[in-house]
Amino acid sequence: MDTPILYYWAPCETCAVTVTYANEHGIELDKRDVEQQAPYDELIQLGGDANLIPYLYVDGQLINGNDDIIAYLEKTYVNKD
Repeated sequence: MDTPILYYWAPCETCAVTVTYANEHGIELDKRDVEQQAPYDELIQLGGDANLIPYLYVDGQLINGNDDIIAYLEKTYVNKD
């Protein structure tokens, strides 16, 4: 499985919730700060909206928002049963 990509903005308190969750559970994410042009362009190309971060890109799909991202991470990495 490829490392999931997290599109976020470093100063964003909402994004920090997902980053903290991943860190606390030892989940590796490829973090891409949309303040930089290349990650911003990538997110737009995938159909995301940089004003609605965070997004997780995994298995060819974008997952938006802390609740849905954390539910995915929990199911996939924490509670694999």
